[in-house]
Order: sequence, then C-alpha cells, then structure tokens
Amino acid sequence: MTRVDWERRRRNIRILMAAQGTNPTRVANSVKLSPNTLSKFTSGATAELSQRSIDKVVEALGLSSVSDLDTDNPLSNPKAVLRQLINDLPDEVLPALVRELEVRFAEHLESQQD
Repeated sequence: MTRVDWERRRRNIRILMAAQGTNPTRVANSVKLSPNTLSKFTSGATAELSQRSIDKVVEALGLSSVSDLDTDNPLSNPKAVLRQLINDLPDEVLPALVRELEVRFAEHLESQQD
C-alpha cells in the first residue's frame, strides 16, 4: 500500500486555499465539514484527515481527485487540468476523445505496456 504524504497534502491545501482567496472555515462550511476539522489539519494540529473529509475538501477546492493533492505544484498540474477538462465535457464526446488520444499518443501508450 502506498504511503500518503500528509504534509504534502496539507501544504497543497493551504496553497490552493490561498490561490482561491479562501480559508479553512469557508472551505469546510461549503461542503458541510466541521471547520474545526480542516483548521486543525491545515495548522498541523492533526496529522491526517479521514477519507470522507479529504474527499469533501477535494470537492470544495474544485479538484477531481485526491491525487491532485499529491503533486509538487497543485497550481500547475497537467493531469489535474486534463481531468477537469474531461469532467467538463459532455459524455457523448468522450468516446471520440479516447480514440483521438489513443491514436495521437500510441507510441507513448505502447511503451507503458512493455
């Protein structure tokens, strides 16, 4: 099982909140999470968040995956941007997008399978 870097997640949550001009109380209230829970986590008073809580924080910050918090720079993470673009597309265009990406990046996908 992969070890979670909670310090990185804590730092990235603080970075994202600052970039969005918000704070732990507003983020927590927006997704019906206890403000105390998020404030304690972001200040370092608690070591980690429950899966339920981290999922709510991800939602509140407009991320599409908890893994978006596991990056070196949450403000310019290409995978997070791609996930958000895909989430914003209508379902009927997704099969065409998959085919297009498979063709466009076939050489990279084949090397991943080796």
